[in-house]
Amino acid sequence: MAWRSVESLANVVYILAAAALWQHTDTVVWELSGSAMVIMYALAVASWLWYWQLHLFEYDCGLAFGSTTLVSEAAGAGRPKITNWKVGSRRWIRFPVHTAFFGMFFLLPTMTTDLLVLAIVVNVYNVVGSILYDKRLIKTAGEPYLRYLDVTGLIFPPVYRAPKGAGDMPMPAPSHWRKPSMHLPGLVVGLGLGALYHVLLGPTAITPMDMLKAGGAGLLGAVVTGLLLGAILKPRAADWAQQQTDLSTTVALNAATGVVTWATIGWIQTGQAPSFAAFLPLWFIVQYLGHVFAFLAGRRKWTVSLADDATAGAHADAAAPAASPASTPAAAPEKPRIGVTARTNTAGGIS
Repeated sequence: MAWRSVESLANVVYILAAAALWQHTDTVVWELSGSAMVIMYALAVASWLWYWQLHLFEYDCGLAFGSTTLVSEAAGAGRPKITNWKVGSRRWIRFPVHTAFFGMFFLLPTMTTDLLVLAIVVNVYNVVGSILYDKRLIKTAGEPYLRYLDVTGLIFPPVYRAPKGAGDMPMPAPSHWRKPSMHLPGLVVGLGLGALYHVLLGPTAITPMDMLKAGGAGLLGAVVTGLLLGAILKPRAADWAQQQTDLSTTVALNAATGVVTWATIGWIQTGQAPSFAAFLPLWFIVQYLGHVFAFLAGRRKWTVSLADDATAGAHADAAAPAASPASTPAAAPEKPRIGVTARTNTAGGIS
């Protein structure tokens, strides 16, 4: 699970570097106008909004991107577990975020050859990566994932093979939006984050220098909003894992709202959205590092549940009667930890 952090950070660095070095071409593959242009714009915007909707409502962002793993290590909470949620499009598609990539990169009203190359390469990477990820989950998650795999599609729904998808599978409901009002601070702070982006970056971000500024703006936004949310928010659950799910969701809402607010302001002022190369770093850096800084800002209050669990465990051990040597059975060899993971590590946090 720690690899998710490395993978996500590597992708952010690659996107920023590629955008900074990108060579634009003047050759137009297609250029739509009138109602066709409006429809294509609407579909492209819908794809981006779906991307954020999936992460906010159908995934646990902290598990998906690896920030919960880092925070858990820092708190001494052990390795977090992943639960597969049967929610929304994930009843039919194992990697719906990867489905959204096709609309995000292909549904452009004006497509030049350089953007078409980008769309093709990104989605070849997208498909190959999904296949390899699927194979890795088959090995690590075992039988539960195989049952889920049989009734879902990799990137597109199994319309003819399994039209009901995973609808009949017994799977838990999502727990991160059980009290939507707890995430309101993320929405409010996110609006301020979007205004901060506008001050630091202006209405657009296109040039190589803009890409460097976007990375810096994301880092600043992660520190400022993470520390602010960490100071404001309070644990709303007794369980450590649920606390981090709640915290990472609020921070993710802040990150997504910041990007959408900045893009909307820029679109109103200039008539065009900022380069999407800046969207993903701003979204990921704030979501990931914002969660880390939010935890650090209120480390004591977030680790109370861990101390309570440790105290309860110590009391239980002290209360247990001591076994005599004659009645103590020989210790069975410890099973590999992968056996535990195989029951819990399904598709719940994949992004």
